[in-house]
Amino acid sequence: MKLSYELLDRIAAEHGSTFYLLDSSRFRQNFEALSAAFRSYYPSTRVAYSYKTNYVPRFCQIIDQLGGFAEVVSSMELTLARRIGVPDEKIFFNGPYKELAYVKSLLEGGGTVNVDSWAELCAIRRMTDGIHGAPFKLGLRCNFDVQDGVLSRLGFDVHGAAFMEAISLIDANPSLALAGLQCHFATRSLACWENRTKGMIGVIDRLFRNRVASFEFVSLGGGMYGRMPPEMMAQFPVPIPEFDDYAVAAAKPFAEFLGGLGKNPSPVLMVEPGTALVADAMRFVCAVHSIKDVRGQSIVTLSGSSYNINPTPNRKNVPITVFSATEGEHLVERANFAGYTCIEGDYLYKGYTGRLSVGDYVVFDDVGSYSVVMKPPFILPNVAILEPDPDGVSYRLIKRRETYEDVFQSYAFA
Repeated sequence: MKLSYELLDRIAAEHGSTFYLLDSSRFRQNFEALSAAFRSYYPSTRVAYSYKTNYVPRFCQIIDQLGGFAEVVSSMELTLARRIGVPDEKIFFNGPYKELAYVKSLLEGGGTVNVDSWAELCAIRRMTDGIHGAPFKLGLRCNFDVQDGVLSRLGFDVHGAAFMEAISLIDANPSLALAGLQCHFATRSLACWENRTKGMIGVIDRLFRNRVASFEFVSLGGGMYGRMPPEMMAQFPVPIPEFDDYAVAAAKPFAEFLGGLGKNPSPVLMVEPGTALVADAMRFVCAVHSIKDVRGQSIVTLSGSSYNINPTPNRKNVPITVFSATEGEHLVERANFAGYTCIEGDYLYKGYTGRLSVGDYVVFDDVGSYSVVMKPPFILPNVAILEPDPDGVSYRLIKRRETYEDVFQSYAFA
C-alpha cells in the first residue's frame, strides 16, 4: 500500500482526521499463504474465516470469493454472511450462546451448528424433533486440557458424561447427524496447536475410530499469530510461528493419523483463523493534535485512541510511520502517544523519538484484529474505513464515518 502525506490529507479533508485503511491485497495473500501451508500436508483443508475478529463486509466477501467458509458466533454475523451471499452450507455456527430461531434456520438451510453444551443440544433436539428429510448437521465442540494454563469454558469436557450422552442422543435421533468435531483454544503458541491436534486425534481414536471416515469435517479452530515485522516479533517472549509451522503441528499429524487408519474418504480439516488473516490487513491513521512536556515526559495527543486499535493491557507497540508536510518542528525523545479520551491509560504508542509537528499523520500498522469490531461509542463514534488503490492516488469508501445520529437513534428521548 503506497501512502503519502498528500493522500492522507486528502482523505482527512473528506472523512475526518482519524480513519482506517484497508488492504485487501494483503488479506488475500494471507488467506492463500495459510491455505497453501496446510494443504501441503493435508490437501482437504478448508479455511473458515472468524467473522468476530473483523466483520468488515469487504473482508467477508473476499473470503467467499476465494472459496473460504464463514465461521460465525452470533445471529448478527450469520445475517451478515447471508447478506453477502454466503450459502448456508458454507456457514459454521459456533459460540456458547446462540439464538434458537437462527440455529433452526441455518440447520434447515444445510448449515452446520457446533453444539457447545448439553442444554443447547437438548433445545435443538426439541426444536427439530419429528422434522423429516435430510438430518440436520451438528458438530460437537470438544474441551480438553491443552496445557496452556487456561481452563477453557468452551465446549463439552470430552472425558465427561455429558459428552457421551450427547453422542448417544444425536445417534438415536433420526433428525440429527453428527457431521464432525470442533475445538477452539485461544492460545496462539505452537505448543497449543500441537496439543490440540493430539487431543482431537485422541478423541477420534478413542470414540470415533470406525466412523471418522463418515465425518464431513474435523475443525481445530483458530488462534494463530499473523505475519509481523521483526521489530514487533521482538516484543513477544516466545518465537512467532509461521503458517508452515502451524501446518506441521496440526495438518501433518492429522494426515498421518488418518493415513494409518486407512480411511478414505477423509473428513475436511477445518481451521478458523481471524487474526492470522486480518491483523496486518488494516492500518489506523490519526493526526497529531498537540505536543507538550509534562514533568519531563513528552506527551503527544492524537486524534485517535487506543480504543481504535484494541486497548488490551499487554498491548505491544505496533510499527508506525509518521507523514509530515515538512520536517517536524519538534524533536521529541521517548514520547508517549496518547489518545483523545480522558482515560489516563489511553496510550497508542510509547517511547517514540523523532521529529513531529501538529498536523502530522501517524499511521499504525497491524490493527486489523479485534479493533473495528470492539471500538465502543465511547466519547466519539467510530471512524471511516477507506481502501486506497495500489497506486496511492485514489481510494474507495468502505465504511463512512459514524455520526451522533448513528449512536443515539435507538434511544428514547421522551
